[in-house]
Amino acid sequence: MPLPIDRAEGKRLFKKYRSQRNGIRNCPEMASVCLICESIDVTAKPDADGMLYCRNCGFAFYRYSCPICGKTVDGRDPENPGCNSCGLRICSCGACGCPQPDKETQV
Repeated sequence: MPLPIDRAEGKRLFKKYRSQRNGIRNCPEMASVCLICESIDVTAKPDADGMLYCRNCGFAFYRYSCPICGKTVDGRDPENPGCNSCGLRICSCGACGCPQPDKETQV
């Protein structure tokens, strides 16, 4: 769930990350800021695990903890690109939602 922040803090974070999105995943307050309309009215999307959405403009994005290492994954951060196989975001640790190949069967 996004952390509650005030409008001034939302505006400051928006300015910081709007054009340079690297590191969004490391800023917990960014879960509350929409990078489209600058709104701080962001909440969990009820029908999609790990997805948040802006109640003001409808922009939706993934933000969740990596099931492998526990780090934050944020779909707006270029360090968390989408996986070509499963479509989930790839954590900075290299994990996504794809089943890991069995090392014994690899040649």
